[in-house]
Amino acid sequence: MSQSESGQLSTIILLRIIKKWQKQIIICFFASIAAGFIISLPIFMTPMFKSSAVLYPSNLSPYSKETPTEQMVQLFNSEDVRDSLVKKLHLFKHYRIDSINGYPRYEMMKKLNENISVSKNQYEAIEINVYDKDPKMAQRICQGMIDFMNIKGISLIHSRAIVIAELNKKAMENEKHILDSAESVLTTLRDSSGITDFESQIEGFSREYYRALASGNVNANMTKAHKNLTTKGAEFMTLKEVVRNSRDAYTSYQKNYEAALVDSKKELDFHNMVSPPLVPEKKDSPKRAIVMILFTLSTMLIAIVTAVYIEQYRDKLKSQLQ
Repeated sequence: MSQSESGQLSTIILLRIIKKWQKQIIICFFASIAAGFIISLPIFMTPMFKSSAVLYPSNLSPYSKETPTEQMVQLFNSEDVRDSLVKKLHLFKHYRIDSINGYPRYEMMKKLNENISVSKNQYEAIEINVYDKDPKMAQRICQGMIDFMNIKGISLIHSRAIVIAELNKKAMENEKHILDSAESVLTTLRDSSGITDFESQIEGFSREYYRALASGNVNANMTKAHKNLTTKGAEFMTLKEVVRNSRDAYTSYQKNYEAALVDSKKELDFHNMVSPPLVPEKKDSPKRAIVMILFTLSTMLIAIVTAVYIEQYRDKLKSQLQ
């Protein structure tokens, strides 16, 4: 017998069995519809409502190679945001989780992971979906996620700004010490050598000194001035350069310090809202029609398999008795 003939024979046998058991199968069909209807009632399957929000990141400074969208996802998934949400909305009571015995934190995080999803879409926007049996609570949790994400973002900005301010303040103090020391030595050098502006003094003095030297009119003051310029000039220029560089560095650190102080007091929003979270008007799940269809199909499949098994078992039993 060919494979196609064997397949046709099997189909014919299956159809004969279904025809023979059609009454029982029809009863199972209507019974499964009734059972699916009952199982999908709210008393057995709690209706879940979904509140959603779509937003773009804003005012986020990258810490590494991650994009602002990825950074925002990390903020939403941070333990600080989840803990603040649990405390603010009394979620232990809402989810009926014992906050003392067992593993309350594990159970709470598991529940939040089941009911909250945060992901980025193809447009690099953040999508937040929150499911809850209470539509108002679903909206409150979704909005709370956004609010506490902002608080967490501000906290990071403030803490980083404070660190930067402290670093620049120390650098300012160091440069101020260098600047004061260099200016003090430079003032002493001016007083002892009479050098006030080496570049202009050396040009004018050299011309007069060598003219007087050629005519034999060099006096003691000119000799002293020449010695000071030649022996103290390099030191004067070095100190002047140190003062200039130190003053520039001090000014730069001061600007950074003041900018960091401003950042440490900023109040920012870290998102641009596209779709705000709303109170859902109708349940999102379970889909009653889908539940009934799947339950009916699975019941019918079991009924047919059972009928085929009984028929095959009965034939084998008869053949053994014969």
